[in-house]
Amino acid sequence: MKMRRKSVLLWGIFGLLFFMTATWHLSAQQSPTPADKDHAQTSSDPLAELSPENRILFDALRAAAQQGRDTDVLANGKKLLPALQTGTPLTDFVTYITANAATETGDMSYALSLMKPFVDAHPKDWRASALLARLYAESGEKDLRDKQIAKVIELHKQTTDAYFAKLHIFPIQKVKLHSGYAVFLYPFEPLAPHNSYLLALIYTNEDKEDYRIELESLDVDQAFFKAKKPGERRFSVDTFRKNEKNPEWPESQALHGFVDGVFDYDRMRDLMLRTANGDELPHN
Repeated sequence: MKMRRKSVLLWGIFGLLFFMTATWHLSAQQSPTPADKDHAQTSSDPLAELSPENRILFDALRAAAQQGRDTDVLANGKKLLPALQTGTPLTDFVTYITANAATETGDMSYALSLMKPFVDAHPKDWRASALLARLYAESGEKDLRDKQIAKVIELHKQTTDAYFAKLHIFPIQKVKLHSGYAVFLYPFEPLAPHNSYLLALIYTNEDKEDYRIELESLDVDQAFFKAKKPGERRFSVDTFRKNEKNPEWPESQALHGFVDGVFDYDRMRDLMLRTANGDELPHN
């Protein structure tokens, strides 16, 4: 389980800072030509050409992102983006973190207005592609969501990015519960050791991780299941909780029920939400 938690953490602010460092590093590697000699200083520093007012906006945006203040990131990003030249690493960075903040604050239409053209211009940018998949999921665009999920999985298969290759999951949807909220995580392939097809981290209203739900499909369970259609399997919905007295002790696991059929994200998500909200699963 440690590997899974690491994957989730890596997706947070550290991923954003990695994105910033990588794009600026590439920009810094571009040596100016003789014709650009007079502009060598500004060419190596993507912030040098910002006006004093826009530099203040950028510094405020960056600080807010580092501190997880999404409302402030969004407000500063909306002010800064119109002043930036399109197609530069700096603009790409501001666009991404502004769209991410818009997603976290629920401004899906604005986030989509940023991410759709961004992904069209950067089809191999896996962070942007994954964020767009989440935006489609939270906007109810099921067909677009499924196509974008497939694209993210394909990018993962083909990647030469060592950072991306190490990830096992990506966030696909955040859903409010009766108390707290769930963050659904989509595996690039079923996760060992439980052959999990979908995960949900359950958080309290105070943003504290409470427990985890997994949709599993163990091979041993297939021995008692007769598929009626191609691709059908027996799945189980299980919860996992840390030991409150000693987090290093093994987690407790509870089976909440079985569900048979072909994996369908909407159906499986809704069953996991029933478990998270304390409702019983329907009988197979």
